Amino acid sequence: MCNVFRYGLGVIAAMVIATTSSAQIGEIDYFDVDVVFDSGPVVNTSASRGVIYKTVVQAQGVAWMRLKLDAAILGATPVGGKPTVLRVTSVLDGAVQHLDTVQLGHWRNRTAFFNGNALLVELIADPGAAPSRVASTTATIGPLVPALPETICGAIDDRVLSNDVRMGRIYPNGCTAWMIDDINHCFLTAGHCTATIDAVHFNVPMSTSGGVHQQPPPSDQYPVDPISLQTNGGAGTGNDWAYFGCFENSETGLTAYEAQGDFFALAPVAPPVEGQTIRITGYGSTVSPIPPEWNGVQKTHTGNYATSSGDLVQYAVDTTGGNSGSPVIDESTGFAIGIHTHGGCSPTGGVNNGTAIHHPDLQNALANPQGVCFPSLPLEFTFPQGLPVLLAPDGASVQVQVSGQNGGIPAPGTGVLHYDIGGGYVAIPMTTIAGNLYSADFPTMACGVTVSYYFSADSTGGETVSEPAGAPTTAFSSLAVLDLVTGFTDDFEADNGWTVTNEALANGAWERGVPAGDGTRGDPTTDADGSGSCYLTQNGAGNTDVDGGPTTLYSPILDATAVNDPDARISYARWFTSDTGEDEMIVEVSDNDLDWEELERATTNSGGWQDVSFRIADKITVNDTFRIRFNVADQPNNSIVEAGIDAVRIIAHVCPAVPGDVNGDEVVNFADILAIIGAWGSCPAPPAECPADLNDDSSVNFADILVAIANWSS
Repeated sequence: MCNVFRYGLGVIAAMVIATTSSAQIGEIDYFDVDVVFDSGPVVNTSASRGVIYKTVVQAQGVAWMRLKLDAAILGATPVGGKPTVLRVTSVLDGAVQHLDTVQLGHWRNRTAFFNGNALLVELIADPGAAPSRVASTTATIGPLVPALPETICGAIDDRVLSNDVRMGRIYPNGCTAWMIDDINHCFLTAGHCTATIDAVHFNVPMSTSGGVHQQPPPSDQYPVDPISLQTNGGAGTGNDWAYFGCFENSETGLTAYEAQGDFFALAPVAPPVEGQTIRITGYGSTVSPIPPEWNGVQKTHTGNYATSSGDLVQYAVDTTGGNSGSPVIDESTGFAIGIHTHGGCSPTGGVNNGTAIHHPDLQNALANPQGVCFPSLPLEFTFPQGLPVLLAPDGASVQVQVSGQNGGIPAPGTGVLHYDIGGGYVAIPMTTIAGNLYSADFPTMACGVTVSYYFSADSTGGETVSEPAGAPTTAFSSLAVLDLVTGFTDDFEADNGWTVTNEALANGAWERGVPAGDGTRGDPTTDADGSGSCYLTQNGAGNTDVDGGPTTLYSPILDATAVNDPDARISYARWFTSDTGEDEMIVEVSDNDLDWEELERATTNSGGWQDVSFRIADKITVNDTFRIRFNVADQPNNSIVEAGIDAVRIIAHVCPAVPGDVNGDEVVNFADILAIIGAWGSCPAPPAECPADLNDDSSVNFADILVAIANWSS
């Protein structure tokens, strides 16, 4: 077993922050260790629902562990059946977690944290469910937790055990987070705690007699939504904050607030010092003579309010590593007036430090929630027949059901389809089928165009709600074709011969794998097509973006003629972000592996995976020596640049026949008249084709010219 050591963030903080004002992350040294298991594709061949794969994963001599999944594909639910789930159980204490496809996404293909050194991993599926697969090569394990330097205000650590249900312990870094009075009861913590933030744990049990953290059951663990996270990352005392939310629990289906039942009220501003008492509660570390069982569990202390200056608050209240992110509570009002971030006390006195609640950037984040922190909407949209992958160019319809939620009531007859085929969004009313069930009827469209679309409806309260919620910035997308013929496809689950070259690159080379980042630096947290893997610019959490470069990803030699269509297209999903907007991803194609033609430049932040498609013949010859390459650089090296590629395909469009189109160019014009004249006379005997015979009378004559004229389109 090959161990890869990772420094706990408390060690790093001690290296870079002066001892008079130290960031207070709880030091949790943890390791990544090699584990190897792979179910391969498995299905339920029995007559009833049951376990279709199981294995025990073990790491000797560790206190806790979690799995990172390289592949987690849960087969589609059969009609009338139940979803396929991944079940993980601690062999030590029986704690269990169930994960479906959505929840695996919430946990970013990781499990909860489990006590003990062995986990039972099982796949459970119905008969008839599509094949499933689970595989892993890595587990994160927790050894003993060494003590941190104290920042106790005086000679004695006066903290006592507490059980404030409004706050939890962040894992794996050990900081403190707490629920607030925004509409969805999201969390505040210190910005410097967000470099490694996977989950928030509540009802944390006592540590072992050796001071080793113990994990609550999965039913008390909540995965962080990386899209919701807003933070400055921590920039010193008085300037260190983060605002984020968590997904619902995989076992109970409840949010943290629904399970815990309380939250902190925020003061509008941190008040001036007028003799108030301050309370700090959090998950700080301990050193002797404090019992080691108290290490990393919730404790509280009160002391004097010392300073309120600008965005800085200070107080003489005992804290240690792990208290970072704790609420600074004014005991006279019960309001949270700041976020504890840095130590500063010593055995001879001093004060500890926090960021005032009125910090302008924090207030701006609170006013503009993202992800799961975004306010709940009064209407919900569902699609009884699903959303189409493809839209028929000669007319397509989608059923849309609008329902009330969170006290909202849909206003009848207000459903609208908004579609864009390249000239901007056009709004057309949807047709009422019954009640608030609508038919969204698309117009006739040119074959092969990409259609962006979204839906909207009004509540009886006068609020217009769109689906998806971010529309029109975020919208659904489909191709207007009858079908697709695929000549090549690569979902990057296997190595199919792609290569990488780097030039003057300091960091961020292309890598294939399951996304391991947390999204805080503009990197994707999942692949595009749901298979698991994709190509990423350095796959990892934290500072792994592109520096310098370029780094270039080359396809193997591909056969663009495999679809037998001169209009063959190359399609792929791409991800690109640059925080300065100065950088770009350049995509190029070649038909001889020597000369390269630019296909596109992605220059703006995608905000997610973007599906794109291009006609190959517009740039190069369609042949069997086709290649594509993706170039990404940060030049000059002053930006956070992240990129991804997935779901590469060579495809051809299947389009409906156009009446009067003799030569197959999907328009009817003078070229078709010439083709009719050129084929004048009786049609040849079958099986020979006679495309100029437009009225099927076995003869090409003036009647066929009349058909072409009647359908003239160009």
